[in-house]
Amino acid sequence: MINQDEVFVITEDDILKPGDKGRKGPRAVKPSKAPERPAEIEETVAERPVTRARGRRGKSPAAASTLSLFVCGLGQLYNGDGRLAALFFLSELFIVAFHYFMFMTWSRVRSFAHLFFVNEWEMMLYASSIDFCVIFFAIYNVAQAYRSAEARGGRFEGLHQPFVSGLASMCVPGWGQLLNGQLGKAVMFLFAFLLQAYLIALYLMSPLFRILVDIEPQRLILDKAIKVGMSILFVTALSWLLSIYDAFVVARYTRRAR
Repeated sequence: MINQDEVFVITEDDILKPGDKGRKGPRAVKPSKAPERPAEIEETVAERPVTRARGRRGKSPAAASTLSLFVCGLGQLYNGDGRLAALFFLSELFIVAFHYFMFMTWSRVRSFAHLFFVNEWEMMLYASSIDFCVIFFAIYNVAQAYRSAEARGGRFEGLHQPFVSGLASMCVPGWGQLLNGQLGKAVMFLFAFLLQAYLIALYLMSPLFRILVDIEPQRLILDKAIKVGMSILFVTALSWLLSIYDAFVVARYTRRAR
């Protein structure tokens, strides 16, 4: 008996030459299961985006940038970049250790530098140039954590919490802008804050005043430095208040617009 699953293929030779004894009739071809495979492939491909989307939901740019704002590399660790996190963290430890060493042994380092005809003013300029690069390193650490988390979890539109953003910028200028999803503003306020904080620390914790008096005994340069310091304090307070106001207003406006 003929199997119902068999398919007979009748060619042109079977019709034109029915008496051909060499042929044994139509060939039976078993049906292939190829049509079932595309359905499986389509189902697998359809499930993949859902799996990736679920994996990306846990990465918040606000959390990543906040962690890196206080400890370098912590936001990268939150994003799953272990090697990059270790690099940032070790760099921060080296920077802190270097500044502590210079602060505790400044007189010895100054005596050693005199052997190479390097005066104390030149040492201050070298140290200041290094610290200026450290400011860019700290800002890049925060921005990289923010962008990396955003690449994993999608575009960040902000928390839309006016009081939270305002309090954050009250603690650290630029932090509230990070919570609002405005990385450009956050970088600007952070750079201004870190630069001004460094200049204030340079005035209060370094031998800058003594060096200026040694260079110019008439204290003219020192008086100018004091005026510059007062201007820096005024600009710092102004930018701080502007950061708080901007973080609160933007979060409030975007919350209403949503």
